Formats: sequence, structure tokens, C-alpha cells
Amino acid sequence: MKAATAYNVIQALSKDELPKLYKMLGVQQPKQKRTSKKNKLVTLAQATDDILAMYITK
Repeated sequence: MKAATAYNVIQALSKDELPKLYKMLGVQQPKQKRTSKKNKLVTLAQATDDILAMYITK
């Protein structure tokens, strides 16, 4: 098997299968990168209320 083929197979594995592969190979699983948290969108009314609340309380 070529290295490129093995790489493509590994990339296609699900997240559940990767730990099994690492265990079978006897290597430590690399640390996963943290995904950035996306801010949820607010409505125009919510944004207006937040802005007014900031300026009124000053």
C-alpha cells in the first residue's frame, strides 16, 4: 500500500474510529485542536437594547 493511500484512508475515518486506530498502532493520539467558539448572532432589537443599556447606565 502506498503512503498516500494510507493517508487518504486515515483522513476518511470517523472520529470514533481514530482512537481505535491509534490504539492498534500503539501510538499516542495527538491532541486535538480547540475549535473557536462562534458568537451567536443577535437581532437588531437586541443590539439596540444592549447599546442603549450601556449608555444609559453611565
